[in-house]
Amino acid sequence: MATSIEWTDKVWNPTTGCKHHSNSGECDNCYAEVFTNRWQKNPKQVKYKEGFGKLVMHESSLNEPYEWKKPLTVFVNSMSDLFHKDVSLEFLQKVFKVMNDTPDHTYQILTKRDALLAKYSDHLEWTDNIWMGVSVGTQDATRRVSRLVNCGAKHKFLSVEPFIDEITDIDLAGIDWVIAGGESGKKARPVKKEWVLKMKEFCDEASVPFFFKQWGDAKFNPDPNDPTINKYHRYHAKGGSQLDGKNYLANPTMKDDSMPTINLFGDDYFVMDEVEELKTIWELKSYLPMADKVQLKNLKADIKANGVLDPILYWVTPNGDKLVIEGHTRIIASGKNKKKIPSKEVKVDFKSLDDIRFWMLTHQLNRRNLDEVEKLRLAYSYKSQIEARAKANLSKGGKGQKVDEPVDTAQAIANLANVSKSTVTRYGRVMANGNEKIIKQLHSNKLSVYAASKAVGEEVPERKPVKHYETDFEVFKSLTEAKEALKASTINAIIVVPKDVEAKTFVKTNTRHKIGVVEDSK
Repeated sequence: MATSIEWTDKVWNPTTGCKHHSNSGECDNCYAEVFTNRWQKNPKQVKYKEGFGKLVMHESSLNEPYEWKKPLTVFVNSMSDLFHKDVSLEFLQKVFKVMNDTPDHTYQILTKRDALLAKYSDHLEWTDNIWMGVSVGTQDATRRVSRLVNCGAKHKFLSVEPFIDEITDIDLAGIDWVIAGGESGKKARPVKKEWVLKMKEFCDEASVPFFFKQWGDAKFNPDPNDPTINKYHRYHAKGGSQLDGKNYLANPTMKDDSMPTINLFGDDYFVMDEVEELKTIWELKSYLPMADKVQLKNLKADIKANGVLDPILYWVTPNGDKLVIEGHTRIIASGKNKKKIPSKEVKVDFKSLDDIRFWMLTHQLNRRNLDEVEKLRLAYSYKSQIEARAKANLSKGGKGQKVDEPVDTAQAIANLANVSKSTVTRYGRVMANGNEKIIKQLHSNKLSVYAASKAVGEEVPERKPVKHYETDFEVFKSLTEAKEALKASTINAIIVVPKDVEAKTFVKTNTRHKIGVVEDSK
């Protein structure tokens, strides 16, 4: 079964079903129980028809690993516990024989039932490809560690997940790897940053590889700007996976747990996508607004039907890497079918990452059908770079050097966005002084730039008032006389008013026209 678990390639479930086995709340929001209840009535998920409360041993699943053609890291029993009391020793030995017979695969086993692990350990063959672990999401659960350390497994690890309580003391002697992660789901309990940092400190002191999986929910993440909160980030996990701006993803069960990078202008950046020879980085992939759900859905359908028509644009770095600078959304929409994506080299002498971003910005503003606010938002994102250029020019001017191209920041942004300078100024004041609600309404087109700037108290010049003129009236004795004046163009219109009614009170106009008035004789 494919999996989204970040620290493994695949899951294998020779048993299903379980019962809660923790006095400290670790099992309270069991994800395996949630999924079993969801799949129980699904005819395609026959393994789960007995429900979560009944342990079922699946003889038919034992042969699956023999059929896997490439080496994999496999989590055994993601939907159960291999050391459940209802799993017979005979069946347990069959599972271990499969693992013993397939040394190309690496197996990860996780249990909360340390007593049964200790009981059965000497009856099992612990080959090098088997990693045994216990769950320790609370201080009380750390009592399981000693039995793990004393079992026959050659490699041992801890899963501090769900991390629902502070662990103030733990002995990591004999432990080869630690995974930590916050709880996810509707009833998730928060993990605190200081708990995670303390666990990392324990690992550092014991020289144990540390893997921080997730915060569980974005509201638990102390860094709202953590890029891994975004599902299109390579290291995305529920709620994000960075700790103080860094990812800790050490995984000795993988043959290669390195995080691929690309060097640009002297700095290393993590590679997000690798499509044949093309590579993307988050700093460019996330720079321009990504397509919304509807746009992405339509693009996926179009690519599925017709393939990628517009080529992905890339720039060859000094190190020879093909860096994508246009077409990130098309790569996302291509999904797993990324073969035969057309590409084209852009030959520009970029000197910095900001140069690439500016090229991306101008390229997109010229080709995208964006509204005024979207264009402003994009162009305004380059504000700091434009200001830097302005300061550089002013500096040159201060030294007596001629400034050939002085930069007016607002005007430069206006030129990029194809809007007026005053609109840019108002937008800037909204971004600097507006509250979250006003900015959100502006960016969702519920407020215009003008209205948003008024809402934050900016003194916006009032629109020019309409000039009012006193209408000139000329009274005629008869309609015939008035018609002759109209024909001669000495008046512009004729009105007939009731007797004894003043024309100015009857005709409410503010124009320069001259009106001919005829009194109705009736």
